[in-house]
Amino acid sequence: MLCPLRVVGLWVCGHSCCFVGHGHNPGVLLRDVTPPPPIDRLAKDERLGELRSVHDPRTVNSRSRTWLVILGLPGLVLLPFAVRFVLHGFGWASVLSVLLTAGYLGAAGRILVRDVLPGYGRVLYLYENGLILTAGRGVNAFAWDAVEELRVSGARVGAADTVSWHCGLVRADGKEAVVGPEFPGVQEVVEAVSEAVTGRLLPKYLSRIEAGGKVRFGPFAISHEGIAKDGDEVPWPQVAEVEIANGMVLVNRRDRLAGMTAIAGEVPNAVAFSELARQVRQGVSNEVSQRPGSPN
Repeated sequence: MLCPLRVVGLWVCGHSCCFVGHGHNPGVLLRDVTPPPPIDRLAKDERLGELRSVHDPRTVNSRSRTWLVILGLPGLVLLPFAVRFVLHGFGWASVLSVLLTAGYLGAAGRILVRDVLPGYGRVLYLYENGLILTAGRGVNAFAWDAVEELRVSGARVGAADTVSWHCGLVRADGKEAVVGPEFPGVQEVVEAVSEAVTGRLLPKYLSRIEAGGKVRFGPFAISHEGIAKDGDEVPWPQVAEVEIANGMVLVNRRDRLAGMTAIAGEVPNAVAFSELARQVRQGVSNEVSQRPGSPN
């Protein structure tokens, strides 16, 4: 059974992918949402099940849009005067008008780039068995069973408790989707995607290990014998734990301080890698303890 994750440093760590965070926003209440007919048809065609929530950046950008108007409008009004003053050399008036215009338009541009444009035209529909992401006229469905690769990160924003979540999905046909903090309630999306995808991938990985094969996760490979990276293999009795922390995937060893590390962004399905390592290591340990003559 998958256990909750906890936020540590800049990244998440643990055995599964149930996230906790401050300021959780689950998206738009379903009683206020009716998916457009094309979205509803696609969801039924893909057998995505019941709609859980809708995440529309426009629902959280209203304040940003208001400030965009408050700051941008005066800047646009002052712009022709600033140009006129500069061309005719009005001295202090030119300097003052340029400074005011630059201040207003600079602040408005920052809000536009940081808060408004990232989610413009994008809506995410989270379903029981997948999600649908719209971007302009493009509409793509990602059923959990069709996702082969998942990359998750959570970076703290400055010294605040706010966590900026990012989640990347890759379907079997190569189609990609990236979900970021521009979506309200992105924590819930990351949690649902991670738990669902990891839960579906693990049985496949375990079957491959039991058949004597290997499972690759970027630079790492897991087999019945241990974890390997760049030609160096650590047998299971020497593996202390596998964790994801501070933007790194760490394979800690029992026999030495230095283990194996990799940047978490370079390890696809890092959460599944951590959970698979835990389960295989536990299985090997049980096998050893059941052998005749082994100490209990």
